[in-house]
Amino acid sequence: MWRNFPGQTREAYVQKIIITGANGVGKSHFAAALAAFRADVPVIHFDAIKLRSRWQQRPRAESDAALRQEIAKPAWILEGGPSLLPHAIGEADALVWLDPPNRVRAWRLATRPWKYFGRTRPELPPGNVDWPWQQYRFALRSLRNTARFRSYIAQVIHNADGLRTWHCRCDADLNTVLDAWSQTGR
Repeated sequence: MWRNFPGQTREAYVQKIIITGANGVGKSHFAAALAAFRADVPVIHFDAIKLRSRWQQRPRAESDAALRQEIAKPAWILEGGPSLLPHAIGEADALVWLDPPNRVRAWRLATRPWKYFGRTRPELPPGNVDWPWQQYRFALRSLRNTARFRSYIAQVIHNADGLRTWHCRCDADLNTVLDAWSQTGR
């Protein structure tokens, strides 16, 4: 769904777009869908920037510097959780907040480790293997923090001036964004 915030215009040319939301909302999948329309715009996976192998985090200064380098580029699709927002929102033209119902998220989080059982998901650096029980502990923690994620993202969006923003709760909302994105590359 399109939301107008002060200073926004619908006609803005979008070159830099953030896709955010809690774990299991489909950020990587939606980034790939956007990239299919605009092959000239690279996808940046925030997890690939901040993770080493075996789910170990890079030092914050190192990952912040790598993210700054990526968002300095003239065009990008940046996907990641809400922690990337303070670093990238000032550089973005648009933001897509993926926020499906909790039952959808829970199903995705429950099935994802089995889809990539013993392998690394394509958006992650090598060596970050999905093992179901490890991922389930993480998923439960994430589901418990849903209200906190939503509140934080809503606050960040509210304080962002001139940012084209979509809050997507269903497939129809996603299709609206895909249609708008496909038109900006022409």
